[in-house]
Amino acid sequence: MNLRRGLLGFFAAAVLAACTTPGAPPPGSGPVRITLERSVCFGFCPDYTVTITDEGQVTYDGRRFVNVAGRQTAAIPAADVERLLARFDAVGFDRLQDEYRAHVTDLPTYIVTLERNGRTKRVLDYGGTGAGMPEAVRDLQAEIDRTANTARWVLRDGQPVRTPGPGH
Repeated sequence: MNLRRGLLGFFAAAVLAACTTPGAPPPGSGPVRITLERSVCFGFCPDYTVTITDEGQVTYDGRRFVNVAGRQTAAIPAADVERLLARFDAVGFDRLQDEYRAHVTDLPTYIVTLERNGRTKRVLDYGGTGAGMPEAVRDLQAEIDRTANTARWVLRDGQPVRTPGPGH
């Protein structure tokens, strides 16, 4: 009986060791993806989506009122992604409401999505600070843009674009 328990313990430890590698993410945690979507407003608000992965891959899709329409890609250091994830944690992103909507019209909509540890959290901001959204969420949106360096695609000579772009 003791030999049997010993063998079972040995095999359990071997299986556990085979499934976990030091420094590796926990099994099932999946990749990290940070996405910021910005939509048009009644005016010239930039319309684009930018996604950042845990590996530092940046994908930008510009639509309207941006300097560069279409898809662009770039790479950033993984350390920058880690700093950005720390900001999500500092804001308490997982505990935020799913939507913050002010009772107004003609504003842009901003959506921040964080996919991490097999979970997805999405926060919609439509005039959100007027609906109780913490200002720290707006700061986080700006930090996503800074980290991805979207200004290189969104702005023209450092200024917002006042034309819809090709095909619009």
